[in-house]
Amino acid sequence: MFTRVLTLSALLSASLFAGQYATTVKPLYADATSKKVIGKLLPTAEVEILKEEGNRVLVSISGYQDAGKPAIYYVAGKRILNAGFDGKSGVEFKKNGSEIVDGKTYEKVSVTAWTDKTDLTSDVAPLYAKAKDLFSQNCSMCHGLHPEKEFSANQWPSMFKSMAGRTGIDKKDYQLVIEYLQKNAKDMQ
Repeated sequence: MFTRVLTLSALLSASLFAGQYATTVKPLYADATSKKVIGKLLPTAEVEILKEEGNRVLVSISGYQDAGKPAIYYVAGKRILNAGFDGKSGVEFKKNGSEIVDGKTYEKVSVTAWTDKTDLTSDVAPLYAKAKDLFSQNCSMCHGLHPEKEFSANQWPSMFKSMAGRTGIDKKDYQLVIEYLQKNAKDMQ
């Protein structure tokens, strides 16, 4: 009985801290009580929750870094942001290998930072569904809807931003739609 309770407890802990996804642009902090924002976590970025303290969680963010820039990208060679940091934040990027894309080296990195407990979900599918709906409902009012595969991951942000102001999409959802378009672009698997 005692072993079963411990096993159940371990499973519940593991599932609580398993992959979580940001539902919106979220501020990142150096510690659990700081009010100074040192970076931003982007919607659909996957994090691992390491610890809870008050209304904040310590998260681990992984991805790729381009030449020491204070950003973590979703994949090497594409400007799909998971998180961006103030250059003076003092965040320590832990390196774990590298990948070469088109002759350029991208470091595989992870970083820890604190964020509010809110606006995280364990299921990314509803976020992509919302973004797809916002895109298809709003971006076909003036012209035929561009297929997600029409542009590359690096082209989509400027394409979307050049027209987003003419749509009914709330500014707080712009980045969610951009992440959806980039992750479904013609040069993504």
